[in-house]
Amino acid sequence: MKKIKIYGSKQNPIIGIVMFIAFMAGCMFSMYQSGGKSNSGIMIPAMMFALSAAISIVAFAIRKPKLIISDYSVMINTSVPWEVCFEEVDSFYPTSYKGEEMICIRYKKDVEAGVTIEEVEDGISLRKKTLLNPGEPYDIYVTGLAKKPKDILNLLNERLKV
Repeated sequence: MKKIKIYGSKQNPIIGIVMFIAFMAGCMFSMYQSGGKSNSGIMIPAMMFALSAAISIVAFAIRKPKLIISDYSVMINTSVPWEVCFEEVDSFYPTSYKGEEMICIRYKKDVEAGVTIEEVEDGISLRKKTLLNPGEPYDIYVTGLAKKPKDILNLLNERLKV
């Protein structure tokens, strides 16, 4: 089966671009209304806003997938990419924490990552000190992705049954 790539939502960069256009139109109108007088007070915020819009445009144009689901594993592209092999997973289940939607991973008992909840909680402080993400390898953050968390969860659980 082919790989399924799930990208971040297009909504945030598009909102940034629209806000940039509206802000620049407001700046042009303000400069027009000033009658050619120097209006440098508005130019500094306009330049900062232009920089953030340029970043949004680049982020919109060059997007890499946040999740890549294949037949054998799911690859999570974060600042430090990591992978979960389906043969090590018992199940996936949804949860949320402080407004973030997550898909938690329940590993099989005979797998190295399959440890008890107490061992997971003990290891959180250690993982925060390393380059690993705080939830890695137990949580997949799915807030702000192009697909709904429930659809992603269904895709992952389908791959476990295959």
